[in-house]
Amino acid sequence: MLSVKKYLILVAQLTIILSWTVTFGQQTIISGGTKLNNKISNFRILGKLGDKFLVERYGDNTHIVDVYNSSLKSQLSKQINLAKDEFIEKFWIQPNQGWIIRIQHEKDKNYLLASKIDNKIAIAQKALVLDSLEERKDLFEANLRSELSLNESKIMLYAPIFSQGKIDYFFTRVYDLNMRLIHQNKITDPTILHEDFEEIILLNDGSFVFITKQKEDKSVYYIAHFKTDGTVSKHQFIPVKNVFKKLAFQVDNMHHALFISGFFGQESTGKRDQNGATEFFTTKLKLSDFSNEFTEIVPFTENFYFRLTSKPSQKEQPELFTFYIHSIVPQVDGGAVVFTESYFKREEASLNNSYFSIAGAMNYDYSTVYNFNDIVNYHLDSTGRCIQQQIIRKKQISRNDGGSFSSFFVHNKQSELSTLFLDEINSDSHLSEAKVMAEDATSSRSIVNIGNKNILPIVKMSKETAPNELLIPSYNRNKMQLIKMTF
Repeated sequence: MLSVKKYLILVAQLTIILSWTVTFGQQTIISGGTKLNNKISNFRILGKLGDKFLVERYGDNTHIVDVYNSSLKSQLSKQINLAKDEFIEKFWIQPNQGWIIRIQHEKDKNYLLASKIDNKIAIAQKALVLDSLEERKDLFEANLRSELSLNESKIMLYAPIFSQGKIDYFFTRVYDLNMRLIHQNKITDPTILHEDFEEIILLNDGSFVFITKQKEDKSVYYIAHFKTDGTVSKHQFIPVKNVFKKLAFQVDNMHHALFISGFFGQESTGKRDQNGATEFFTTKLKLSDFSNEFTEIVPFTENFYFRLTSKPSQKEQPELFTFYIHSIVPQVDGGAVVFTESYFKREEASLNNSYFSIAGAMNYDYSTVYNFNDIVNYHLDSTGRCIQQQIIRKKQISRNDGGSFSSFFVHNKQSELSTLFLDEINSDSHLSEAKVMAEDATSSRSIVNIGNKNILPIVKMSKETAPNELLIPSYNRNKMQLIKMTF
């Protein structure tokens, strides 16, 4: 029988290893830590298989799958044994099974293989051969990509295949949950092969959209919809005004349409003429015939500029220089919420007084400062009309970290959307939540105080593992942890 003193010590130790908090009807669990090293320095959340959470830790030639139970207690760690000429492309974790998709190089051929993982985390010894291609192994390994559909019921594997230094064709394969081939393509269309690649989006039905931009005229976009019956429909999209920065694309699976969103700005007249964005816009095209359902243009007004910056505009037409489209979330009614974020980086130099220079020259330390600031959301109804602009305040500043802990995650909590982010990038910060399109449009609340938990969440790497469940990775002092939030 444990004494009271020993019992209290044991409880305290368990609390350090596994922390529980309940805030506003939300439960938070924090796992124990796993040290990373130079050999295994990377990690990512793979997903949830049955009632187990899977995380991959990996280095150049090492892949380890860590398994946690529903309470985030570590269950086992399994190293994936690869042959000398094998390379993992994708772990595809599903509710009841998973797949390890990898490349195997043999002489002049590259084999695509898939090994099944069952709900007991047992990996099948015999791999399923998906396909084989003749291509230089270094090119194929570097260029093979995978894309999941929004509901994660389909996976697409694709890669450019080269000949004499130029793309000969695009290899594409789409598979279902059991790695059965749905359709395949050998794409030779010049508007895809010889233009600037923009994006590929895989639909829930297994069809996909391929988007490129003309090299000579950057205002011309080519859109091709490859259907599961083998037919292809094409469209040339030309924005009505000059695009500021990049466009963002997203498919509305429910209404079989394509959203295109971005900013318009004044066209630059010279190298030093740095014009900003003056308008936000979103276009929605039907994928059946690429007809325009709507195009909504929202100018930056004086009132909006003052609400955002707390100062009047110095120009007749207000301009913003740092905003970009973060993501587009289609809505059930056919509208969308478009998330935009302010981001910029700058280089800083500071005088290094730690030593004297014999040559008499000043010595400086240089650092890159990352700034991820306010979020502006645009809520479009089914007709495309912007019915609300929401400003969410945040100011994230960090140095020499690549902005890894900054930005935000859009969490779909069944009946509502919310954004999650750190209010500051340091170990004394708070993990905050702001509801999207709430009545109090600028408010956010702290949901986890990370200052006394020795964690630093990488919020943008979060993964939704159930409609009311979110898994967030943390990395602090060379230690990886998991944070599970149940709403």
